[in-house]
Amino acid sequence: MRCEVCGHAMAKWDEPPTRWRRETWECPWCRATATTHGPELRVSRSPYAPWETRWERAVSDLLPEPGRHAHAHPRRTLCGIERSDLSGSPFGMWGGSDGDCPACTAEALAVDARWPEQLREGFGDFLVPGPEPDPRDAPGRVPPPDELGHPATELPPARWSPHTRVLAAPPPGPAAPDPGHRTIGAGPTALRLPAHWLGATVDPYRRDAHRWPMFPEQPLDALPPLDEASFTGDYAWFGETGESLEHRTPVTDRIAAALAADGLALPADFTALITRSGLHRCLDRASGYRTDPHGPLPSPLHPDDRLVLLLREPQDCHLLYLYLHRDGSSAVVHSNRDLTADRGERYGPDGESVPPPPVELFWCAPSTEVFAYRFLARATLLHAIEDRGRATDLDPEHLAYLTSLTSLAQRVRPRQPQGRAPARPCS
Repeated sequence: MRCEVCGHAMAKWDEPPTRWRRETWECPWCRATATTHGPELRVSRSPYAPWETRWERAVSDLLPEPGRHAHAHPRRTLCGIERSDLSGSPFGMWGGSDGDCPACTAEALAVDARWPEQLREGFGDFLVPGPEPDPRDAPGRVPPPDELGHPATELPPARWSPHTRVLAAPPPGPAAPDPGHRTIGAGPTALRLPAHWLGATVDPYRRDAHRWPMFPEQPLDALPPLDEASFTGDYAWFGETGESLEHRTPVTDRIAAALAADGLALPADFTALITRSGLHRCLDRASGYRTDPHGPLPSPLHPDDRLVLLLREPQDCHLLYLYLHRDGSSAVVHSNRDLTADRGERYGPDGESVPPPPVELFWCAPSTEVFAYRFLARATLLHAIEDRGRATDLDPEHLAYLTSLTSLAQRVRPRQPQGRAPARPCS
């Protein structure tokens, strides 16, 4: 393939295909790219952008100062540094800052100069027409009964087994006295937090239910009950977790050492999620979030407790932390505040100093493994519903999760007859 900008030969990225991208070709001279997208195989080419807004910041656990470099290739910076885990950050662009890598800046300016003036406007577009209408959208089409994403979807019976993590019914015992809250710790030092799950809506009868609102709060009693005792930190439900990655173990080792100095320990399931080759960035691959372990951070709720950042939403609207209580217990919490960054001084309209609002933390899972299970199950189901997959093709574990989720929602919202949209999303 020849570059349409400068005529040089392009090289194909050595990257496996994803749900959204089949393959990408890049020109090594002007850095123009051509990407094949999705099942319809549409090809797009990169538009021109000024050098200081074109590049993402390079992120890697193997770079001492990753924010200084520009990301130019799946595993390479613009100045030529290669790292096995290098990627572009979704949290900010690179360029124009005093701390930028001089070599990256020089290369960015050189690439900018190689783009002809006549190709700097209107160049980035699709090279083939849009896809033909999906035959599944044809008027009058009757979908298969088990096709997900339409009002008449019929879910097959869940295939329960002793190994299914999803319980067929809530465990026996007294109901939580306050289902809207959970505690971390025990006794008089226990920390009481508001509790809910924050995430896209999963509804087998609507393909668009996950789009709005973006982060609905879902009460814990609307989530499928899990056999939490079966989550022992080994991620047996995931499959092969792989060996420890040499470039990831130092990340958790530093966090664990700092916690040990405070008399706390990093749970094994958190360490496994970050360091095991099979689990490494499994949450990222299923979503737009990014695993970003960082800490320990002081708790805004007690000076002897600590937080460790686990996961970021792409625009930092939603961050997940592991909360470590001073008595040794822990849980996954979420917040809309990035506690790794100093917010700095804030001022009101008249120049007065405005104190920052208090940090709010919300309990969402009792452990990292339970959180990962729910996160991945929901992501898998969202993709299957969006793609109009067949319910009978779902993994038994995911079918059990969807069956339980739907059953819980039916208590609030009755099933709609065929041809009518549900009155409210299935939460």
